[in-house]
Amino acid sequence: MSEREFEGRVVLVTGGGGSCIGGPTALRFAQEGAAVAICDMHERRNREMAERIHKETGARVLAFQLDIADRPKVDAMLAEIEKALGGVDILVCNAAENKLGKIVGYDMMDWDRTLDVSLTANFFLARHVLPGMVARRRGNIVNISSVAGWIGNPNEKDGEPAYAAAKAALFALTRNIAHEVGPHGIRCNAIAPGLIWSRFVEKFDADFRPLIDATPMRRYGRSEDVVEAVMFLASDRRSGFITGEALNVSGGWYMRP
Repeated sequence: MSEREFEGRVVLVTGGGGSCIGGPTALRFAQEGAAVAICDMHERRNREMAERIHKETGARVLAFQLDIADRPKVDAMLAEIEKALGGVDILVCNAAENKLGKIVGYDMMDWDRTLDVSLTANFFLARHVLPGMVARRRGNIVNISSVAGWIGNPNEKDGEPAYAAAKAALFALTRNIAHEVGPHGIRCNAIAPGLIWSRFVEKFDADFRPLIDATPMRRYGRSEDVVEAVMFLASDRRSGFITGEALNVSGGWYMRP
């Protein structure tokens, strides 16, 4: 049997307890031989996902319940990962928050919180894992952004200025990282998902349906659509000359007027 692609690698997935993108991404890496660490604010779902990954794959899995914007806790998590599994080889920044609201009445605390979680936490993680990647002359960062970063008004009804701003800035951060550490053999790319089917989306299907009807593919994205895009970008074999890019996984929704 051929060697699994990520055998011997250490992968950290933020928002890794989620059933839509984070958890399935961590599971796929474990299926391909990686040791996996996941973190999430929700203790139960994070623990249950870690248990599922270990049961289905036998992989080494660490689970951390934390707020990704809590820097001391993130520091402690990274130290424990280093001690138990080794340095992070692949970082998937998936955790995010979205506080809706129109610009004029938008709560500044919501603005700060959304940028702390959806942008600044990714920078903080990257600056901590990159020295080890540079020393090993290998590494990969995949930032989960959003088509909201491309579209000027992704939520005309309720507004989401902070989320859209954070996701747009994440594209720029991705390119900046790619420029700086590319000479050391490290790549950084982003993924911009569109509307991906999840329990949350199911609750508001009636609201989202007109957007789907205006999407060229005429369907919601599936979890595996995003997960396999992550696996592609994390693979040096399949995408080893790709860096600084933003891959839209939106069924063409990013092309909306």
